[in-house]
Amino acid sequence: MADHYLDVVNEKDEVIGKELKSLKDEKGFISRVVAIFIIDSDKKILLCKRHSKKKYAAGLWDLAACGSVEVGESYEEAAKRELLEETGINCELKMLDKFYEEVSDDGIVFKFFCGIFFGISDKVPKFSDELEDYRKATVKEIEKEIKTNSKIFCHGFINDFNQIIIKLKNL
Repeated sequence: MADHYLDVVNEKDEVIGKELKSLKDEKGFISRVVAIFIIDSDKKILLCKRHSKKKYAAGLWDLAACGSVEVGESYEEAAKRELLEETGINCELKMLDKFYEEVSDDGIVFKFFCGIFFGISDKVPKFSDELEDYRKATVKEIEKEIKTNSKIFCHGFINDFNQIIIKLKNL
């Protein structure tokens, strides 16, 4: 995808400007992201393996879709767009939570507000330059895997999963 603008937000998640996504590493501004969990009719969570050629967390298991909220977009609009772009799945989404986070990766600190969504779908995701495999697992199976082999999951997935695990169990 070509470079694009993101809303720059302050500590209250209020838009204070815009900046190119490519400059986020360099400038360290706060932006917005979305993370989408898809649950099937058997209450299993869709896990997608990030493509081995991705810049960050290549080849690791992640949630169904995640990505930046582009300039002028709402969290909801971004969640629907990212899910469709990354998996080919289109379903109703509901926001479960929103929180502020700072993540360090290779000496770079990423600052963002994360809107976490979930949807219900039995559709099979399409493979793309975003994902190369998928599987489904229960909340308990994921909890066990995180405890015994957390290195197979990307950092963001573990954070998002732990942030909303109680809400996932109650769906």
